[in-house]
Amino acid sequence: MNLSRQSETLLGASPPKFSVGKLWRASALLAFFNLASRLMGLVRDRVLASHFGASDILDVYYTSFQIPDLLFNLLAIGAISTAFIPLFIEYETKMGKEDAWKLASNFLNLLLAVLFVGIAVLFVLTPWLIDIVAPGFDEGKSYMATLFTRVMLASPLVFAVSTVAGSVLQASNRFLAFAAAPLAYNLGIIIGAVFLEPIFGPLGLAEGVVLGALLHLAVQFPALLKTGFRWVKVFDYKEEGTRRILKLILPRSFGLAAAQVNWVVLNALATTLGIGAVASLNFAFNLQFVPIALVGISVAVATFPTMSREALSDGKVFSARISRTLNNILLLIVPMSFLFAYLREDVVRILLGSGLFGPKDVGLTADILGFFILGVFAQSIIPILARSFYAMQNTRIPVLAGVISVGVSIFLAFRLIGGWGVLALPLSYASMGVLNCLILLVFLKRRMAGFSLSRLAVNFLKIVYASVIMVLVLTLADVFIDFGADLAGSILQVLTFSLIGALTFWLVSRPLAPFRVS
Repeated sequence: MNLSRQSETLLGASPPKFSVGKLWRASALLAFFNLASRLMGLVRDRVLASHFGASDILDVYYTSFQIPDLLFNLLAIGAISTAFIPLFIEYETKMGKEDAWKLASNFLNLLLAVLFVGIAVLFVLTPWLIDIVAPGFDEGKSYMATLFTRVMLASPLVFAVSTVAGSVLQASNRFLAFAAAPLAYNLGIIIGAVFLEPIFGPLGLAEGVVLGALLHLAVQFPALLKTGFRWVKVFDYKEEGTRRILKLILPRSFGLAAAQVNWVVLNALATTLGIGAVASLNFAFNLQFVPIALVGISVAVATFPTMSREALSDGKVFSARISRTLNNILLLIVPMSFLFAYLREDVVRILLGSGLFGPKDVGLTADILGFFILGVFAQSIIPILARSFYAMQNTRIPVLAGVISVGVSIFLAFRLIGGWGVLALPLSYASMGVLNCLILLVFLKRRMAGFSLSRLAVNFLKIVYASVIMVLVLTLADVFIDFGADLAGSILQVLTFSLIGALTFWLVSRPLAPFRVS
């Protein structure tokens, strides 16, 4: 399957359109590699859990991501693609590839210059910042977190280059290397845990993160060269295209920074709840993100370049694509979430329950996961909702929705933690996703006349109804089927109940006629 452009775009010519069939093949490719990356991520988490358990070391390890990730999001590196791709496509279409390459190089050069300064400042301030993001750490854990963080600060620099490379590949409809890059990142972390940690001690875990970032870039670089990209020595912050990208990114950077601050606050609160709370919270977060990445993000990433073109040319087609895509995602993600929630303890036992990660850790992580799953359906359609606005070159509405929902999440976390303990944290995070989703839907309805919010709501309720019936059938089956609570029993439980659940949902949903995947 060749997902790349078949020929170079001529000056002033329209770039080739991606058909519905090719879009779903691209989505399938991204979903496959997302699945492979998530499986590798689960292997990564199993390695970390079995080697270290829900322990001080993993509490330090996960906390050490907070400052580099905050820098990453403050500079909107994670949002580069949403602002960069539409402008890159516009330059390529109207002015030709040479100008598009110059735009990419200029933007990358400016970004790296700012990053160097940011990293240098944060490197010096790390000890004081650790006291803020980990108020529950004692002196020894704070010192270790400082060392980990200073090593990990190299990763945003590498990811900046890799993200620009990935954006160029997406704009060129080349998804293979882009999709494979996260797989390489997780591999680097596993190498750090298995090989570097025994040699360099706990700091080897942080070194594995930097290695993963380098592998993330290395996978995409050959494909980038095949697009014809050539780096240009240019540094012009006044260039019109670069300024337009920055104008689009700045609101998004504020939104991403707000979301990261939310996670920093949740993680900081977890450091006050005893040994292992941070590790269990992060393990559960990684697990709930699997269906989000597999369904929501895969479809959104594959669809975004085409959405960007349709937003410029055909509003009716653009609106129809959004409506169809949202219904398709919900049809997949809602029953998957219900099934995931029902089998969560077996899933955690299979994926993490080995070595130093004992039954108590399994139970706590499963409980946290159950509350995270409440927001999975919303987190899965937010990527396509947000990209709908980005395709219209509107970043303010997604930022507004994000900031409001983050504020509510932080308020709930502080309000509920006294009575709910660590479970308040995933509950507040799930609430953030649902509220963010609702705000985006309301604004999308107002901005797009052809978008039917009521029709989407009716189909969502149909899917939820079929999913509830599925869970009731599984509950009844659970009375008669018991494979035991060991690893083999959990595997049989997940396989058997997944089959029963999928068959039940299919039979119940057919008469209801929700939107089919197309």
